[in-house]
Amino acid sequence: MAKKPRPCIRCGVEIDVERLEAIPETRLCVRCSQEVGGDFEVTVTSENVAKTGSLKKNYAGWSVQKKRRRIEPKDS
Repeated sequence: MAKKPRPCIRCGVEIDVERLEAIPETRLCVRCSQEVGGDFEVTVTSENVAKTGSLKKNYAGWSVQKKRRRIEPKDS
């Protein structure tokens, strides 16, 4: 499905359609994303499912949290 190009919220340049197809929720063009460090702050933590009081560490999986960065418009 083709996405309509939309402007970057930081610099106003149109975001490439290919980028919107790959990352539909993006608000930044490629250049601004590289400068800012991405659209999201991602935190990954391991989940310990060991029994209470056990000294053995039993990591069953990972928990991933994505939080949108606050993006300020770029000064022209």
